[in-house]
Amino acid sequence: MAQTTLYLMRHGECEGGNTLRGHCDVALTEIGFAQMQLAYAKLPEMVDRVVSSPLMRCAKFAHYIARKRDVNVSLDERLKEIYFGRWDGQLIPKLYAEHGAELTAYWQNPWLHPLPEGELMSTFEQRLDEVVEQLVTEHCEEKLLIITHGGVIRHLMAKALGVSQAVGFYTQLSLEYASVVKITHFRDEDGTCHWRLHWGESI
Repeated sequence: MAQTTLYLMRHGECEGGNTLRGHCDVALTEIGFAQMQLAYAKLPEMVDRVVSSPLMRCAKFAHYIARKRDVNVSLDERLKEIYFGRWDGQLIPKLYAEHGAELTAYWQNPWLHPLPEGELMSTFEQRLDEVVEQLVTEHCEEKLLIITHGGVIRHLMAKALGVSQAVGFYTQLSLEYASVVKITHFRDEDGTCHWRLHWGESI
């Protein structure tokens, strides 16, 4: 049985305050960068490669690792956060004041109520499924650090558990800055694949 380990790291605290951050390219704060340094230092094992979202709140730390460690680092557009359309990068309190009903409907069911000119959840999930399947195929039996965004990690957690369109992963699950989630992919000799989400254990 072939085993591939994915460590999914969310970016740290960002500049810009309480905004709807999708594709808008905002920088890490000093605190945010330090959060990621601490999270990386706590990984239980060395990783074979790092794959990151190209947005600078993720890519800056990926490039830092490349300078500090002898590890391959690559950027993949498919690991970006979901695109929030016309509202991407706007302050959330302002959006609630002006479009409260629409924003509430989106959080209650983003599959049914997409944001104006925003990326569809089905499109978002498809690109994530494609990139993670490619990674576990091309880098079988390796240990990968994936530096990405909250929405990306939530979808991959749901995927590992075999659930779909579970809004609770996006609205009720706390995923702090620089959180690290471990997921293992297993491939049997007959090609059958299994996922395991590691929860409640030291990673």
